[in-house]
Amino acid sequence: MALLHRTHPMKYLFMEVTRQCNLACKYCGSSCTGRAPEGELTSQEWVEIIRQVARDFRPKEVMVAVTGGEPLIKEGIFDIMMELKTQGFPYGMVTNGQLLDKAAAKELVRVGIGSISLSMDGLPEINDALRGKGCSAGVERAVANLREAGYSGKLEIISTLTKPAIQSLDQMRRYLAQNQIRLWRAAPVMPIGRAAEHPELIPDSLDIRALLEYIRMSRADGKLPRPEFSEEGFLGYRFEGIVRPYLSQCRAGITVAGIRANGKIGACPELNPVFDQGDIRTERLKDVWENRYQPFRDRSWTKKVGKCGQCDKYAHCNGGALHLYDSTESPFLRCLYLMCKETDDKYVAPIPKASS
Repeated sequence: MALLHRTHPMKYLFMEVTRQCNLACKYCGSSCTGRAPEGELTSQEWVEIIRQVARDFRPKEVMVAVTGGEPLIKEGIFDIMMELKTQGFPYGMVTNGQLLDKAAAKELVRVGIGSISLSMDGLPEINDALRGKGCSAGVERAVANLREAGYSGKLEIISTLTKPAIQSLDQMRRYLAQNQIRLWRAAPVMPIGRAAEHPELIPDSLDIRALLEYIRMSRADGKLPRPEFSEEGFLGYRFEGIVRPYLSQCRAGITVAGIRANGKIGACPELNPVFDQGDIRTERLKDVWENRYQPFRDRSWTKKVGKCGQCDKYAHCNGGALHLYDSTESPFLRCLYLMCKETDDKYVAPIPKASS
Protein backbone atom coordinates (compact mmCIF):
# COMPACT_ATOMS: atom_id res chain seq x y z
CA MET A 1 0.00 0.00 0.00
CA ALA A 2 2.87 2.41 0.70
CA LEU A 3 3.91 2.24 -2.95
CA LEU A 4 0.34 2.87 -4.08
CA HIS A 5 0.12 5.91 -1.81
CA ARG A 6 3.14 7.35 -3.62
CA THR A 7 2.29 6.38 -7.20
CA HIS A 8 -1.56 6.52 -6.90
CA PRO A 9 -2.50 5.03 -10.30
CA MET A 10 -6.19 5.70 -10.91
CA LYS A 11 -7.86 2.34 -11.43
CA TYR A 12 -11.48 2.98 -10.45
CA LEU A 13 -13.78 5.91 -11.12
CA PHE A 14 -17.20 6.49 -9.60
CA MET A 15 -19.58 8.54 -11.75
CA GLU A 16 -22.54 9.64 -9.63
CA VAL A 17 -24.73 10.64 -12.58
CA THR A 18 -27.62 11.88 -10.43
CA ARG A 19 -28.83 12.20 -6.85
CA GLN A 20 -32.42 11.79 -8.00
CA CYS A 21 -34.09 8.50 -7.13
CA ASN A 22 -37.47 6.89 -7.68
CA LEU A 23 -37.31 5.42 -4.16
CA ALA A 24 -36.79 6.88 -0.70
CA CYS A 25 -35.23 4.05 1.29
CA LYS A 26 -35.35 4.38 5.07
CA TYR A 27 -31.61 4.00 5.47
CA CYS A 28 -30.34 5.90 2.38
CA GLY A 29 -26.91 7.29 3.22
CA SER A 30 -27.26 9.93 0.50
CA SER A 31 -30.81 10.92 1.56
CA CYS A 32 -31.88 10.76 -2.10
CA THR A 33 -35.37 11.89 -3.14
CA GLY A 34 -37.50 12.00 -6.28
CA ARG A 35 -36.36 15.52 -7.10
CA ALA A 36 -32.98 16.13 -8.72
CA PRO A 37 -30.95 18.78 -6.88
CA GLU A 38 -30.16 21.93 -8.81
CA GLY A 39 -26.84 22.13 -10.59
CA GLU A 40 -26.47 18.51 -11.61
CA LEU A 41 -24.26 17.71 -14.57
CA THR A 42 -26.19 17.14 -17.79
CA SER A 43 -25.77 14.00 -19.88
CA GLN A 44 -23.82 16.03 -22.46
CA GLU A 45 -21.49 17.29 -19.75
CA TRP A 46 -20.92 13.70 -18.68
CA VAL A 47 -20.11 12.74 -22.28
CA GLU A 48 -17.48 15.50 -22.42
CA ILE A 49 -16.07 14.43 -19.05
CA ILE A 50 -15.71 10.86 -20.30
CA ARG A 51 -13.83 12.08 -23.35
CA GLN A 52 -11.57 14.20 -21.16
CA VAL A 53 -10.77 11.29 -18.87
CA ALA A 54 -10.14 9.05 -21.87
CA ARG A 55 -7.56 11.53 -23.18
CA ASP A 56 -5.79 11.86 -19.84
CA PHE A 57 -5.81 8.23 -18.66
CA ARG A 58 -5.77 4.76 -20.19
CA PRO A 59 -9.45 3.78 -20.47
CA LYS A 60 -8.88 0.04 -20.49
CA GLU A 61 -7.13 0.35 -17.11
CA VAL A 62 -9.91 2.34 -15.39
CA MET A 63 -13.07 0.60 -14.21
CA VAL A 64 -16.03 3.00 -14.11
CA ALA A 65 -18.95 2.55 -11.70
CA VAL A 66 -22.11 4.40 -12.75
CA THR A 67 -24.05 5.22 -9.59
CA GLY A 68 -26.78 7.48 -8.22
CA GLY A 69 -29.39 8.10 -6.89
CA GLU A 70 -30.90 5.84 -9.50
CA PRO A 71 -28.84 5.93 -12.73
CA LEU A 72 -31.72 4.77 -14.94
CA ILE A 73 -33.73 7.87 -14.01
CA LYS A 74 -31.06 10.10 -15.55
CA GLU A 75 -32.08 11.65 -18.88
CA GLY A 76 -29.60 10.52 -21.51
CA ILE A 77 -28.15 7.70 -19.39
CA PHE A 78 -27.69 5.41 -22.39
CA ASP A 79 -25.80 8.15 -24.24
CA ILE A 80 -23.46 8.34 -21.24
CA MET A 81 -23.00 4.59 -21.24
CA MET A 82 -22.45 4.40 -24.98
CA GLU A 83 -19.68 6.99 -24.66
CA LEU A 84 -18.03 4.83 -22.00
CA LYS A 85 -18.17 1.89 -24.41
CA THR A 86 -16.90 3.99 -27.32
CA GLN A 87 -13.94 5.25 -25.32
CA GLY A 88 -13.04 1.73 -24.18
CA PHE A 89 -13.83 1.94 -20.45
CA PRO A 90 -14.93 -1.25 -18.68
CA TYR A 91 -17.96 -0.17 -16.67
CA GLY A 92 -20.85 -1.25 -14.54
CA MET A 93 -23.88 0.17 -12.74
CA VAL A 94 -25.56 0.01 -9.35
CA THR A 95 -29.37 0.19 -9.68
CA ASN A 96 -32.48 -0.56 -7.64
CA GLY A 97 -33.87 -2.29 -10.73
CA GLN A 98 -37.34 -0.77 -10.64
CA LEU A 99 -36.91 0.97 -14.02
CA LEU A 100 -35.13 -1.94 -15.65
CA ASP A 101 -37.95 -3.01 -17.95
CA LYS A 102 -37.52 -5.02 -21.17
CA ALA A 103 -36.64 -1.95 -23.23
CA ALA A 104 -34.01 -0.83 -20.70
CA ALA A 105 -32.55 -4.34 -20.59
CA LYS A 106 -32.12 -4.34 -24.37
CA GLU A 107 -30.48 -0.91 -24.22
CA LEU A 108 -28.05 -2.07 -21.53
CA VAL A 109 -27.01 -4.98 -23.74
CA ARG A 110 -26.65 -2.62 -26.72
CA VAL A 111 -24.37 -0.20 -24.88
CA GLY A 112 -22.15 -3.04 -23.69
CA ILE A 113 -22.42 -2.75 -19.92
CA GLY A 114 -20.15 -5.28 -18.23
CA SER A 115 -21.59 -5.55 -14.73
CA ILE A 116 -24.90 -4.77 -13.05
CA SER A 117 -25.41 -4.66 -9.29
CA LEU A 118 -29.03 -4.84 -8.17
CA SER A 119 -29.93 -3.62 -4.69
CA MET A 120 -31.99 -5.92 -2.50
CA ASP A 121 -31.61 -5.69 1.25
CA GLY A 122 -33.24 -8.80 2.64
CA LEU A 123 -36.13 -11.17 2.12
CA PRO A 124 -39.02 -9.58 0.17
CA GLU A 125 -40.97 -8.57 3.27
CA ILE A 126 -37.90 -6.92 4.83
CA ASN A 127 -36.74 -5.34 1.58
CA ASP A 128 -40.16 -3.91 0.77
CA ALA A 129 -40.51 -2.47 4.27
CA LEU A 130 -37.26 -0.56 3.73
CA ARG A 131 -37.60 0.38 0.07
CA GLY A 132 -41.30 0.34 -0.75
CA LYS A 133 -44.02 -2.16 -1.59
CA GLY A 134 -43.29 -4.20 -4.69
CA CYS A 135 -39.56 -3.44 -4.84
CA SER A 136 -38.57 -7.08 -4.44
CA ALA A 137 -40.83 -8.11 -7.31
CA GLY A 138 -39.24 -5.30 -9.31
CA VAL A 139 -35.79 -6.80 -8.80
CA GLU A 140 -37.06 -10.22 -9.88
CA ARG A 141 -38.51 -8.66 -13.05
CA ALA A 142 -35.24 -6.84 -13.74
CA VAL A 143 -33.30 -10.11 -13.54
CA ALA A 144 -35.78 -11.83 -15.86
CA ASN A 145 -35.64 -8.94 -18.34
CA LEU A 146 -31.85 -8.97 -18.43
CA ARG A 147 -31.77 -12.70 -19.08
CA GLU A 148 -34.40 -12.41 -21.80
CA ALA A 149 -32.38 -9.62 -23.45
CA GLY A 150 -29.32 -11.86 -23.58
CA TYR A 151 -27.25 -10.05 -20.97
CA SER A 152 -24.13 -12.12 -20.27
CA GLY A 153 -22.09 -9.83 -17.99
CA LYS A 154 -21.61 -9.90 -14.25
CA LEU A 155 -24.89 -9.82 -12.33
CA GLU A 156 -24.91 -9.52 -8.55
CA ILE A 157 -27.18 -8.63 -5.68
CA ILE A 158 -25.92 -5.99 -3.26
CA SER A 159 -27.50 -6.03 0.19
CA THR A 160 -27.25 -3.17 2.64
CA LEU A 161 -28.06 -5.13 5.76
CA THR A 162 -30.09 -3.66 8.60
CA LYS A 163 -30.56 -5.29 11.98
CA PRO A 164 -33.78 -7.14 10.95
CA ALA A 165 -32.14 -8.57 7.81
CA ILE A 166 -29.22 -10.09 9.70
CA GLN A 167 -31.65 -12.37 11.53
CA SER A 168 -32.61 -14.09 8.25
CA LEU A 169 -29.37 -14.38 6.29
CA ASP A 170 -29.73 -18.07 5.50
CA GLN A 171 -33.29 -17.63 4.23
CA MET A 172 -32.07 -14.76 2.05
CA ARG A 173 -29.33 -16.93 0.63
CA ARG A 174 -31.82 -19.66 -0.27
CA TYR A 175 -34.12 -17.07 -1.86
CA LEU A 176 -31.27 -15.82 -4.07
CA ALA A 177 -30.28 -19.37 -4.98
CA GLN A 178 -33.84 -20.10 -6.06
CA ASN A 179 -33.64 -17.08 -8.34
CA GLN A 180 -30.33 -18.37 -9.78
CA ILE A 181 -28.28 -15.49 -8.41
CA ARG A 182 -24.65 -16.57 -8.15
CA LEU A 183 -23.07 -13.40 -6.73
CA TRP A 184 -24.09 -11.70 -3.47
CA ARG A 185 -22.25 -8.81 -1.83
CA ALA A 186 -23.29 -7.64 1.63
CA ALA A 187 -22.53 -4.70 3.90
CA PRO A 188 -23.98 -3.57 7.23
CA VAL A 189 -25.86 -0.30 6.90
CA MET A 190 -23.81 2.75 7.88
CA PRO A 191 -25.13 5.20 10.50
CA ILE A 192 -25.23 8.11 8.05
CA GLY A 193 -27.93 9.92 6.08
CA ARG A 194 -31.46 8.71 6.82
CA ALA A 195 -30.10 5.65 8.62
CA ALA A 196 -28.87 7.94 11.39
CA GLU A 197 -32.53 8.80 12.04
CA HIS A 198 -33.42 5.10 12.49
CA PRO A 199 -31.16 3.63 15.19
CA GLU A 200 -33.37 0.55 15.31
CA LEU A 201 -31.97 -0.40 11.90
CA ILE A 202 -28.28 -0.14 12.85
CA PRO A 203 -26.61 -3.50 13.62
CA ASP A 204 -24.91 -3.71 17.01
CA SER A 205 -21.68 -5.55 17.83
CA LEU A 206 -23.33 -8.95 18.16
CA ASP A 207 -25.15 -8.45 14.86
CA ILE A 208 -21.87 -7.61 13.12
CA ARG A 209 -20.22 -10.68 14.64
CA ALA A 210 -23.13 -12.89 13.55
CA LEU A 211 -22.97 -11.48 10.01
CA LEU A 212 -19.24 -12.08 9.68
CA GLU A 213 -19.48 -15.56 11.17
CA TYR A 214 -22.22 -16.45 8.71
CA ILE A 215 -20.29 -15.17 5.70
CA ARG A 216 -17.13 -16.94 6.89
CA MET A 217 -18.98 -20.22 7.10
CA SER A 218 -20.94 -19.79 3.88
CA ARG A 219 -17.88 -19.00 1.79
CA ALA A 220 -16.44 -22.36 2.81
CA ASP A 221 -19.41 -24.65 2.09
CA GLY A 222 -19.08 -24.70 -1.70
CA LYS A 223 -22.64 -23.56 -2.37
CA LEU A 224 -23.97 -20.55 -4.30
CA PRO A 225 -24.40 -17.72 -3.91
CA ARG A 226 -21.08 -17.35 -2.12
CA PRO A 227 -21.56 -14.17 -0.08
CA GLU A 228 -18.84 -11.54 -0.03
CA PHE A 229 -18.41 -8.90 2.65
CA SER A 230 -17.85 -5.32 1.60
CA GLU A 231 -14.82 -3.15 2.36
CA GLU A 232 -15.02 -1.40 5.71
CA GLY A 233 -11.65 -1.57 7.38
CA PHE A 234 -9.75 -4.27 9.26
CA LEU A 235 -11.88 -7.09 10.68
CA GLY A 236 -9.37 -9.09 12.71
CA TYR A 237 -7.48 -12.25 11.84
CA ARG A 238 -10.55 -14.46 12.23
CA PHE A 239 -12.17 -12.83 9.20
CA GLU A 240 -9.50 -11.06 7.13
CA GLY A 241 -8.90 -12.74 3.78
CA ILE A 242 -11.83 -15.09 4.41
CA VAL A 243 -15.09 -13.14 4.27
CA ARG A 244 -13.92 -11.26 1.16
CA PRO A 245 -11.34 -12.20 -1.49
CA TYR A 246 -8.89 -9.47 -0.46
CA LEU A 247 -7.40 -8.00 2.68
CA SER A 248 -8.55 -4.80 4.34
CA GLN A 249 -7.99 -1.83 2.06
CA CYS A 250 -9.51 1.60 1.60
CA ARG A 251 -8.15 2.95 -1.67
CA ALA A 252 -10.22 6.11 -1.83
CA GLY A 253 -8.00 8.79 -3.32
CA ILE A 254 -5.21 6.25 -3.84
CA THR A 255 -6.53 4.24 -6.78
CA VAL A 256 -10.18 5.36 -6.55
CA ALA A 257 -11.57 8.69 -7.78
CA GLY A 258 -15.11 9.96 -8.04
CA ILE A 259 -17.17 12.69 -9.66
CA ARG A 260 -20.36 13.72 -7.91
CA ALA A 261 -23.60 14.61 -9.65
CA ASN A 262 -22.90 18.31 -9.00
CA GLY A 263 -19.43 18.10 -10.55
CA LYS A 264 -17.39 17.95 -7.36
CA ILE A 265 -14.31 15.74 -7.59
CA GLY A 266 -13.67 13.33 -4.76
CA ALA A 267 -13.41 9.57 -4.31
CA CYS A 268 -16.23 7.15 -3.44
CA PRO A 269 -19.75 8.64 -3.20
CA GLU A 270 -20.19 7.65 0.46
CA LEU A 271 -17.48 10.06 1.56
CA ASN A 272 -18.46 13.25 3.33
CA PRO A 273 -18.32 16.25 0.93
CA VAL A 274 -15.60 17.82 3.11
CA PHE A 275 -13.24 15.40 1.38
CA ASP A 276 -14.02 16.80 -2.10
CA GLN A 277 -10.88 17.94 -3.91
CA GLY A 278 -12.04 20.01 -6.89
CA ASP A 279 -14.74 20.75 -9.48
CA ILE A 280 -14.88 19.06 -12.87
CA ARG A 281 -16.59 22.08 -14.43
CA THR A 282 -13.52 24.25 -13.88
CA GLU A 283 -10.66 21.73 -13.50
CA ARG A 284 -9.36 18.61 -15.20
CA LEU A 285 -9.67 15.42 -13.23
CA LYS A 286 -6.05 14.56 -14.11
CA ASP A 287 -4.71 17.77 -12.55
CA VAL A 288 -6.71 17.30 -9.36
CA TRP A 289 -5.76 13.63 -9.17
CA GLU A 290 -2.05 14.28 -9.52
CA ASN A 291 -1.77 17.32 -7.26
CA ARG A 292 -4.28 16.96 -4.43
CA TYR A 293 -5.82 14.17 -2.33
CA GLN A 294 -3.28 14.74 0.44
CA PRO A 295 -5.69 13.62 3.25
CA PHE A 296 -6.17 10.35 1.35
CA ARG A 297 -2.52 9.59 0.65
CA ASP A 298 -1.12 10.66 4.00
CA ARG A 299 -3.53 9.33 6.58
CA SER A 300 -1.41 10.06 9.62
CA TRP A 301 -4.23 12.35 10.78
CA THR A 302 -6.31 9.25 11.56
CA LYS A 303 -3.95 8.48 14.45
CA LYS A 304 -4.94 11.72 16.14
CA VAL A 305 -8.70 11.10 16.21
CA GLY A 306 -10.64 8.34 17.90
CA LYS A 307 -8.83 5.20 19.05
CA CYS A 308 -6.68 4.51 15.98
CA GLY A 309 -3.46 5.93 17.43
CA GLN A 310 -3.51 3.42 20.30
CA CYS A 311 -4.51 0.40 18.20
CA ASP A 312 -1.93 -2.35 17.66
CA LYS A 313 -3.57 -3.20 14.32
CA TYR A 314 -3.20 0.29 12.83
CA ALA A 315 -0.62 -0.89 10.30
CA HIS A 316 -3.21 -3.27 8.85
CA CYS A 317 -5.96 -0.73 8.18
CA ASN A 318 -4.25 2.69 8.21
CA GLY A 319 -7.24 4.26 9.90
CA GLY A 320 -9.96 2.24 8.20
CA ALA A 321 -12.50 3.23 5.55
CA LEU A 322 -12.62 7.00 5.00
CA HIS A 323 -16.38 7.01 4.44
CA LEU A 324 -16.67 6.54 8.20
CA TYR A 325 -15.11 9.93 8.99
CA ASP A 326 -17.03 13.21 8.97
CA SER A 327 -13.77 15.13 8.61
CA THR A 328 -10.04 14.86 9.33
CA GLU A 329 -10.79 16.06 12.86
CA SER A 330 -13.62 13.68 13.69
CA PRO A 331 -13.33 10.12 15.04
CA PHE A 332 -14.66 7.29 12.90
CA LEU A 333 -18.29 6.30 13.21
CA ARG A 334 -17.51 2.66 13.98
CA CYS A 335 -14.68 0.13 13.88
CA LEU A 336 -15.81 -3.39 13.00
CA TYR A 337 -12.60 -4.88 14.39
CA LEU A 338 -13.25 -3.37 17.83
CA MET A 339 -16.93 -4.29 17.63
CA CYS A 340 -16.02 -7.92 16.98
CA LYS A 341 -13.34 -7.89 19.65
CA GLU A 342 -15.80 -6.79 22.31
CA THR A 343 -18.05 -9.76 21.48
CA ASP A 344 -15.41 -12.41 22.22
CA ASP A 345 -16.89 -13.03 25.68
CA LYS A 346 -20.49 -12.32 24.65
CA TYR A 347 -21.06 -14.11 21.37
CA VAL A 348 -22.88 -17.27 22.40
CA ALA A 349 -25.51 -17.54 19.66
CA PRO A 350 -25.12 -20.72 17.59
CA ILE A 351 -23.63 -20.25 14.15
CA PRO A 352 -26.51 -20.38 11.66
CA LYS A 353 -26.75 -23.55 9.62
CA ALA A 354 -25.47 -23.11 6.07
CA SER A 355 -27.85 -23.40 3.13
CA SER A 356 -28.49 -26.93 1.99
